Amino acid sequence: MSRNLMLAIILLTASSLFWSGNFFFGKVAHITDLSPFKLSFFRWSLALLLLLPFTLKSILENFKYYKKNFILMTTLSILSVTIFNSFTYISLQTTLVLNSTIMASTAPVIMIGFSWLMFRTKISKLQLIGIILSLLGALAIILKGNLNNLYTLNFTIGDIWMFAAVISWCLYSVLLKKMDKTIPQLASLEVMIIIGLFFIIPFYLFESFNGTFLLSSSYDFFIIIYVAIFASIAAYFAWNKGVYLIGPNRAGLFLHFIPVFAAIWAITFLNESFAIFHIVGVFFIITGILLSNIRFKNEQNSQN
Repeated sequence: MSRNLMLAIILLTASSLFWSGNFFFGKVAHITDLSPFKLSFFRWSLALLLLLPFTLKSILENFKYYKKNFILMTTLSILSVTIFNSFTYISLQTTLVLNSTIMASTAPVIMIGFSWLMFRTKISKLQLIGIILSLLGALAIILKGNLNNLYTLNFTIGDIWMFAAVISWCLYSVLLKKMDKTIPQLASLEVMIIIGLFFIIPFYLFESFNGTFLLSSSYDFFIIIYVAIFASIAAYFAWNKGVYLIGPNRAGLFLHFIPVFAAIWAITFLNESFAIFHIVGVFFIITGILLSNIRFKNEQNSQN
């Protein structure tokens, strides 16, 4: 096993662990009445302040690059900082942690599809079948295993928000290919946070008009500290570095640790439990992932 692969495994596993906590605390935030965009705003504001002393010099040194690639940086910022996390928190207002994290596990095969659409990355028939099966798994969760819900539109809106968040995250991960790998990771993350916050602020202000603009309890502060340090800085840095080392398709496989870790959080502290439609969804998703990676394994074997 190469040194880069070992490092990537450690980083990507760590990012999945930290993000699983993000789902858990996103649910706790709803229980304690910490609204989604307020959570996003304070999360990224704290992360920005913590990173700034370590990234300001690097940002200024690479300012020409960020200016030249402003559209790319803005797109990445909106997809990851603004949309993905805010939509995730919105979803957790009406759906289970288990639902959200299992939905997130469709990301690896969706990334393969976006790689083909955007960069014409080769895709095999098995990978295409894998994408379809994984999407069917997500649909099984959205419909709670009952097709009648499709006709009556009787489903949890939070599952739809989460699926939209997953699409946003997949686009972000695939577009990371366009980033210059020589640019410092933390500096790029800080720039994305700054831009992403710019788009979060209007929604945070609108949301807070009916409540309060500030954090109101000790639980709020604890949640913000966790999601800012671990789910923002540590997880994003680990994920971005891991994607650079082994690519988005292989890195995407590690997202399947998120529902495993999150299930431990949710079952232990929130008394959530698996239903039949969860099992059906997981079966289709895992089958799809296995099929979508057969081609990669065969290619690797032929190169050795």
